[in-house]
Amino acid sequence: MSRRRFSIKNLMVLIFGGLALTVWLPTYKYVTYTYITQLVAEKGGSVHDFAAALAAVIADNLKERQREIVLLAQSPFFQSASLEAPQLKEHLDRVKKSYPHYTWIGVADIEGVVRTSTGDLLRGASVKGHPWFMFGLAGSYLGDLHQALLSSKQLPPSTEGEALHLIDFAAPLVSPEGQLRGVLGTHADWRWIADVIKVVKPTEVPQSSLDILIINSENRVIFPKRLDGKLKVPSDVRVDQPFGVTTWDDGVEYVSSMVNIDEQHETKSMGWRIIVRQPTAQTLRDVDALQNVIQATIIFSIIVFLSLLWWGATRISTPLRQLSAQARRIERGAETKPMKINTMALEVSELATALFSMAATLLDRKNALAQNNARLEETVAIRTAELERANRELQRLARNDALTGLPNRLAADERLETEFVRMKRSQKTYCVLMADIDFFKSINDTHGHAVGDQVLRRIAQTIKTTLRESDFAARFGGEEFLIILPDTHQEVGRLVAEKLRRAVESSADPIAGNVTVSIGLAMSSPMHANGYGVFQDADSFLYQAKKTGRNRIDFRL
Repeated sequence: MSRRRFSIKNLMVLIFGGLALTVWLPTYKYVTYTYITQLVAEKGGSVHDFAAALAAVIADNLKERQREIVLLAQSPFFQSASLEAPQLKEHLDRVKKSYPHYTWIGVADIEGVVRTSTGDLLRGASVKGHPWFMFGLAGSYLGDLHQALLSSKQLPPSTEGEALHLIDFAAPLVSPEGQLRGVLGTHADWRWIADVIKVVKPTEVPQSSLDILIINSENRVIFPKRLDGKLKVPSDVRVDQPFGVTTWDDGVEYVSSMVNIDEQHETKSMGWRIIVRQPTAQTLRDVDALQNVIQATIIFSIIVFLSLLWWGATRISTPLRQLSAQARRIERGAETKPMKINTMALEVSELATALFSMAATLLDRKNALAQNNARLEETVAIRTAELERANRELQRLARNDALTGLPNRLAADERLETEFVRMKRSQKTYCVLMADIDFFKSINDTHGHAVGDQVLRRIAQTIKTTLRESDFAARFGGEEFLIILPDTHQEVGRLVAEKLRRAVESSADPIAGNVTVSIGLAMSSPMHANGYGVFQDADSFLYQAKKTGRNRIDFRL
């Protein structure tokens, strides 16, 4: 009884199609499971790293604010001046203006009576029972978050309509002879934490997908205040583990991380903790897309694979049949007979009578392989070029300001160092301008941030069209612009700065009206230690320009 034989085309499709399904389906399951596990671990690690970084920034911010108050209290002027001296009040007003989140700064004598304060708030009032005064008599003090009481009726109301919540900083005032004179204290508006988080929070993370909470030692939410008493922290969210996947009381599962805000300096630890959480559904959002891509890829690859396989098998079997027919013609008058092979494949059985053509078949396959290799090398070259272009674009985006189109702070820092190195090598000086938009905060407050952004773009365009082709301009931060004038002495730099000042002054905004800038000018010198030194000089002169009237240029004569 003869065995059933199959065509090579049918046999190859059945074998390789079944093999593809056997390999790809388990691979699909394994890849998606592994990807989910790794993605949760990576997202959890990222959430923990961000929580740790934010906790460090908040702790450093508290440290800097307290250190500022301590240094202010230890300054010779505060040690010796009269507690009711007008100059003392002017000094306090300047400090409050330098840090907008200070809602009140005052000096109380040793009896607890406020003698001098910003805006004359609480002046003459007794603060003897307030913790900041009592503890401030003994040393540096950082108070926990509390609602404004005595000062709430006099301080400006919150723009959000919420009650003011404050943090107190205090330090003792001691005379040069070591005698206690009183206490320097300040109230900082708790809303500063929102600004800190806004700066630290990654811009690529959607605002709705990442929740940032701050809780105190009693596990109460102190940020955001709208959740105080409305949100309970699950017990399995702990500081002794980097992150965890936890279902909160809203029924949503989150990847959560808790980190202590550790103030390891002269202040006491208030037991604050940062919690950063992200919905697991948001974390695994990419998994669904990946599964769809893998499924589509598998289906497409199977179709392509089987089509190529069918086409290839056809290309192989047809010549074999032709060679078999030729072999039969040779058989009718040839000297040798084909070998008999026991096989289920009809084409292979026929190949026994056409064995002499095997070398030609192998050569054809070798040529096909060489062509495939050539196409593969061409594809690799194309992909490599595309990757290089993408990397160059990423480098450009990392150094450009999205709002104005000017280079950003990173590019400015690099250019400062480059110009300094060039100066050291060629001995050719250069100038640095620091320009700041006058009363920019008033523009935002009066017309809104959209108009403020429009003013920034307009001034950036004015800077571009005013400067020389060889000059460099960047948005340094907020409403500040840094300009570098290569191979330029101070007098030429002054002319360029004046030209720029006039150009801005004459270019009125349709909504905000006339806008001016103050400019600080500094020229490089071998005395500078690095490129940052020239910037510091220009920034110092910018401060003087704004201090002495704005819409002007200040520089060293």
